Amino acid sequence: MRLLRPLRVVGLALLIVLVVGGLIGYFALRASLPQLDGNIPNARISATAAIERDAEGTPVIRAGNRADLAFATGFAHAQDRYFQMDLMRRAAAGEMAELLGASVLDMDRKLRVHGFRHVAREVMAAATARDRALLEAYSAGVNFALSQASAKPWEYLLLGAKPAPWLPEDSVLAAFSMYLNLNDSTGSEELSRLQLRDALPPAMFAFLAPLGTEWDAPMQGGTIRSATIPGPDIFDLRDGVPRSAALSAPRTAGTMEEKVYVGSNSWAVASTHTADKGALLANDMHLGLRLPHVWYRARMIVDTDGDAHRDLVGVTLPGLPLLIVGSNGHVAWGFTNSFGDWTDLVIVERDPQDASRYLTPEGSEPFQVRQEILKVKDGDDEKLTVTNTRWGPIVREDTSNRPLALAWTAHHAQATNFRMFDLETVDTVENALLVANRSGVPVQNFIAVDASGRIGWSLMGQVPVRSNYDSTLPYLWNTPETGWNGWRKAEEYPRIIDPQSGRLWTANARTVDVETWLSFMGDGMYDNGARAAQIRDDLLALENATPADMVNIQLDDRALFLIRWRDFLLELIDERAVQGQPLRAEARKFLEDWSARAAADDVGYRLVRAMRLQIRQDVFESLTAAARLKYPKTKFSPSAQFEGPLWQLVTKQPAHMLDPRYPSWEDALLASVDTALKELVHECGSLSQCSWGAQNTLAMRHPLSQALPFVGHWLDMPSQPLSGDSFMPRVQGPSFGASERMVVSPGREAQGYFQMPGGPVDHPMSPFYGAGHKAWARGEPRPLLPGEPKHTLKLSPAAVAKQ
Repeated sequence: MRLLRPLRVVGLALLIVLVVGGLIGYFALRASLPQLDGNIPNARISATAAIERDAEGTPVIRAGNRADLAFATGFAHAQDRYFQMDLMRRAAAGEMAELLGASVLDMDRKLRVHGFRHVAREVMAAATARDRALLEAYSAGVNFALSQASAKPWEYLLLGAKPAPWLPEDSVLAAFSMYLNLNDSTGSEELSRLQLRDALPPAMFAFLAPLGTEWDAPMQGGTIRSATIPGPDIFDLRDGVPRSAALSAPRTAGTMEEKVYVGSNSWAVASTHTADKGALLANDMHLGLRLPHVWYRARMIVDTDGDAHRDLVGVTLPGLPLLIVGSNGHVAWGFTNSFGDWTDLVIVERDPQDASRYLTPEGSEPFQVRQEILKVKDGDDEKLTVTNTRWGPIVREDTSNRPLALAWTAHHAQATNFRMFDLETVDTVENALLVANRSGVPVQNFIAVDASGRIGWSLMGQVPVRSNYDSTLPYLWNTPETGWNGWRKAEEYPRIIDPQSGRLWTANARTVDVETWLSFMGDGMYDNGARAAQIRDDLLALENATPADMVNIQLDDRALFLIRWRDFLLELIDERAVQGQPLRAEARKFLEDWSARAAADDVGYRLVRAMRLQIRQDVFESLTAAARLKYPKTKFSPSAQFEGPLWQLVTKQPAHMLDPRYPSWEDALLASVDTALKELVHECGSLSQCSWGAQNTLAMRHPLSQALPFVGHWLDMPSQPLSGDSFMPRVQGPSFGASERMVVSPGREAQGYFQMPGGPVDHPMSPFYGAGHKAWARGEPRPLLPGEPKHTLKLSPAAVAKQ
């Protein structure tokens, strides 16, 4: 008993320490909650501004002039999302390890090569006086919010770190973080394409990588059919080198998932085809789903008369003081990623007389070498040597050990600017398209509609002028008339205004005729046209469209792309094929019962999808085995346009393209089916448990929940099975999908709809954490305009505060 008494005392002391520590932590976390009501004096503004919040925390930001609105927007962003802003600027600048430690040091090494902080300073130096003033006002608002908070943002409490002040150039870095999301920043796709071409006969390479398929759905121009299957005199899998390679090359373990296109849907319907005679815009941008969520929903108002007045509604990007997509009351606009070719790998030839120099069209010049210091939390600084050329930084080497430089629009200060501010006051489609053409952002498809009922499409972002070369492959730029030669003028941009059909649609696929596309944009490995075609057909079926119709299209999960595969598989898994094969027989029953949708509770969809993917992988790997043997370190994947050649092969079944491991196409295809079914049983236990939702389960997580698993249930959005997939308007994956859904008619914003995952405030103790998320997951449209204010926080200048 005497021994137990000290243990009890120690136990009680530990309990007290834990309770006290827990209480201290609890109150520290509560202290970091955003202030919702009251008045904060001494703001660097000319007149009182206000941040009103409705029942779900959606802010309406009001100010008396545009600079004060930028300040108040910075304040709201910092209150609700400063950690997100910090991660975005650090990711773009390659400065993550300074906050998060050595675990992210390799990411910093890769990103610091781009020198985006240097480019950001160049962008700021070239900005107009007005733009600099707005960015400085925004930065002042961000830092004012940090200074006025009772405690630093909660993430920094857990990390034991202090948030660094926000600089005006950091807003440019926030923009660069979107370049990294939307463009290829490594050149890996071009290099693998070159290696594939090198290993295959030219006609075979062209067959496997066509420019389009029968699914093409451009707004102008027609489809591009795949080339005919090359004959056995060109490529024969049953003979010679192709046969030996197909038999000996290692195969990819598991199923090769298709590339997820970081893209979006956007479309417009002219007033001639709507119920209330107002043009409609719909936009849902597809991005990675994470917490904090990428967008920040807001209404931004400048309360004054005349040209200075603003009433903007839509989404902003924390880190920037402007509206990304939405409406200004006269014009509404939305984006989809263009998938033009905005990066080139440049083969750099060293000067044979001096390895510190390289060859250019004007002769030899020295490599530009700079030293970068990578700061590491709780660790030693690291020096990084970055080697640059006139075309861009060296990012890798080819198989001949020649340096490869990355030419990327993002590396040029001319490609980034703040002309998007001008969208706040445009009042016609024509003016909006002109602003888009002059804006400096990652190049996007830009669709706009105006209050008079008109619609238009063009490109937003700066486009380089290319010389005559194949920009999809690494190329030498050391001779005259090669490389990039300036930038396209606004009047050169392709555009479509008021098409005869009264509809416009973009979905990351080719939008215009192939000649215009390739000569202006290049081939950036755009998406298969199946999603765009489904949207087009949905739109053309509506004569008197309503906002609710637009929402229905956004949520359209019909798997039209896979219906022909279901029919094909039912013919393959026929009565003879199921004899003595109970798993095939069970699978056939699910195929027969399939709803033809990517429904969360449907087993048939998951089976069709998995079997097609396995067939696709097996066929592609047989055809490209020689490339995998020659370049074992390269991961070769089919392009989005491989669907055309694949369908030709599995339906025509040419003997010389048959995998030599099998005596017939039927045997080869059934082997792929069996592989897919066995993998599904392994994953699910039985086919009956393999619903699509069991795989397509939302995993929307906060980065700190992965580092601190014990808080995951507190930080992450609930896991739930979701409908939708890639080749349909309702794009949805476990951690990828619609980052927002918006429907609006300019001048009729009160009838508009909006959905967004995640919620406005990045604080798990906030009543607004995850607000609106359930409606997004269920596909329930909510009003675009925020509701009645429940909270009002005022920011007052010093002069007002003293009165």
